[in-house]
This record gives sequence, C-alpha cells and structure tokens, in this order.
Amino acid sequence: MRLPKIQPYETIAMIRNKPMNTSRSLTVLLDTSFLLMMLEQRRDIEEEMGDLIKGPIRIVTLDIVERELQRLGRTRSSKTGGLANAALELFKSRKYSIFTSGIETSDTDAAILSFSLAKNELLAVATVDRKLRASLTKLGLPVIYPMRQRGLLMSKSAAPSST
Repeated sequence: MRLPKIQPYETIAMIRNKPMNTSRSLTVLLDTSFLLMMLEQRRDIEEEMGDLIKGPIRIVTLDIVERELQRLGRTRSSKTGGLANAALELFKSRKYSIFTSGIETSDTDAAILSFSLAKNELLAVATVDRKLRASLTKLGLPVIYPMRQRGLLMSKSAAPSST
C-alpha cells in the first residue's frame, strides 16, 4: 500500500490560484537572510509580498536584525557588505518599522522565535534559513520564503502540537 506524499508547504499553483486573503493587517517580520537574498537577486519585496498576500501588509524587522546588517556592512566581503548596507538604506527609504526584540541574545534566530511567539497579532516571518523555517512551522507560525526566480511561498501554519 502506497502512502500519499505529505507536503508541508503549499505548491506554486496553490499559491497563485489561492493567495492568502487577510482583512486584518498581516505583520511580516523580515530576517537577514531573506533581505540579503532578495536584494542580491534585485527583487522587490513589497511587490512580491503583495502578489502573495491580498490585504494590508506591514513589513517590519527586529533591532537585532538591524545590528546584524550593520555588522555585516562593516566586516564582510564587499558584495555582502554592500547588500547589508543596501538593506539598511531600504529600511530608511521605505520607513519599515524596527521593533526591539525584548531578549538579550546574540542569536538572531532565537530572538525572532521569541518575538514571534510573544506577539499577539497576525504575524508571518520571511526567511531563507531552513532551520528557522522548520522551527517556526513546528510552532504553527506561517513562514514566507522565496522561490528561485520570482515569487514567494507561504508555509501552511499548522496548529502547534501538544507533545
């Protein structure tokens, strides 16, 4: 007997045919990896978010992500440093909100997990980091991640397990 293949993420066709509709504003928390990858590929974050999510979107990040970008802008190779500085400029030009993480740690992923769980509003995290993506999905939080060329996907938010 063959068991059906379980797919934890929606397929491209499902996303294009059935974008997420929200009447309340959805807060999208951007991770460093997501920002750098989108800028490296010269993709417009707001345009692609608008294609995925039908309804009001609020794009934000955490202060720890901002500090990580500042550090990358100073210490990494010219390409990564340039992308990090471009991400910081994007925050200023588009007036994205920067929230305090409320946790004293140097681990950006831990801060994002903690902040996401503590927030009492509709929230999704945009990241490329597979480990963070898996952790957020296990906790029942929606995760937005890019396809290779263009477009974004959102994981199905599953109810957190009680075990």
